[in-house]
Amino acid sequence: MSLFNETELRELIRDEIRSTIRQELGKKPATAGEFVSVADAAQIASVTTQTIRVWVREGRLNGYHAGRVLRVRRSELEAFLANGPSPGTPAGMSPEELADRRFRQRQATGRERRMCAHGRPPGGAP
Repeated sequence: MSLFNETELRELIRDEIRSTIRQELGKKPATAGEFVSVADAAQIASVTTQTIRVWVREGRLNGYHAGRVLRVRRSELEAFLANGPSPGTPAGMSPEELADRRFRQRQATGRERRMCAHGRPPGGAP
């Protein structure tokens, strides 16, 4: 003589397992070591994805690659945002303005590289 018959016991165990699985799936990982995508980082920082990529490229923010996908550690992004602009950043410029300025500088540098030794573009008139 037992308290439960076999069918009731199986059903009780199944329900408990399902409940535990639902609870575990609903939990978020700890935020300290959490990696976020560039899109999520941009949303957190209220900037564009290109700005996040520029910050990583300039070394102002650490980027981590998972294969070809760039990720940012959430805790590092939050610390970066809390500290404000880094020294040497022109005051009063938004991150987008800084990124746009950097983009224009790179475009100008690219044009200079395409010049021939005599100072004219390749294939230009002599």
